[in-house]
Amino acid sequence: MEYNSIKNYPLSQDKIGQLNRMMKEDDSPSVRNRAHAIILLFDDYRRFEDVAEILRVHANTVRNWAERWVSEGVEGLYDLEGRGAKPIFSKKDEKIILECLEQEPRSLRKVADMVEKITGKKASIGTYRRILKNHRKSWKRQRKIVKDKPDEKEYKQAKADIEELKKMACDGEFDLVYFDETGVSLTPCVPYAWQDIGREGTLGIPASHSKQINLLGFMKPTPNELTVFEHVGSVNSEFIINVMDEFCDSLTTPTVVILDNASIHASKAVAAKKEDWEQRGLTLYFLSRYSPQLNSIEILWRKIKYEWMPVSAYESMGALKIALRNILQSFGSDGYKIQFS
Repeated sequence: MEYNSIKNYPLSQDKIGQLNRMMKEDDSPSVRNRAHAIILLFDDYRRFEDVAEILRVHANTVRNWAERWVSEGVEGLYDLEGRGAKPIFSKKDEKIILECLEQEPRSLRKVADMVEKITGKKASIGTYRRILKNHRKSWKRQRKIVKDKPDEKEYKQAKADIEELKKMACDGEFDLVYFDETGVSLTPCVPYAWQDIGREGTLGIPASHSKQINLLGFMKPTPNELTVFEHVGSVNSEFIINVMDEFCDSLTTPTVVILDNASIHASKAVAAKKEDWEQRGLTLYFLSRYSPQLNSIEILWRKIKYEWMPVSAYESMGALKIALRNILQSFGSDGYKIQFS
């Protein structure tokens, strides 16, 4: 097709609108490119070479698109059946790939080996990636989950109870505090970070084995207030009782403490102290089982480990303690605030 003949096929406003929709909304990148090319050629009257440069294809490819547009119209922008390389895997094979992925979600190489044994078909890792992306799979960090799901009725009741406790606390009836424990050591939680592309640009974080510093925290979300007890070594019910006793001594107003049902929290020894603590102004509210997400202090622990802790903290136990105490003492100030809903 000669460029000078393009003006013999002007685009109507309806066609321009249709091509614009195809360019923006069609599922096929190839069709979107071709629709764009037709607009550039037959509406803007760009040359084949100019359009080829814009769309990063050969000028002859653009000329072929123009010829198919003239002869076939919109249908000419779509691939004919049977064109292109045949896919290695059938829809049935793709189902097998997904089933193998469930067994080995961390290694495409192992998935490929499993699929080859079942189907006898071999393909590159790139092919597997494309298939998985088509099935809306992505490579991302796995997350920890509790072993069991909470009872739905108990969970809903706990959420309703917490909302009611929040309202009562806002009315000044008592202070509402969240309690839990966590541990930090020289083995870091590895966060995501912006880095240069390629292995050489990957940022490293120091890591080594060390004793764990256990933090037992009482957090008042509004305002961001925190009382923390540090302990190196195991934490048991006896230690929990000592911490609760010490926290009771600091109370100036009645306080409700929300905590989970961990065994060291719900032991007989702890239960035996509840009446004494209530007389001293501290009441325990236990969350429904397997519901750590209802404990707002979990947000604080994640912030400390994944966002606020500097990389330099993992160089030595001394550096870790200094960084940790700086964060804990700064909680509530600029840079160390959490906006709770």
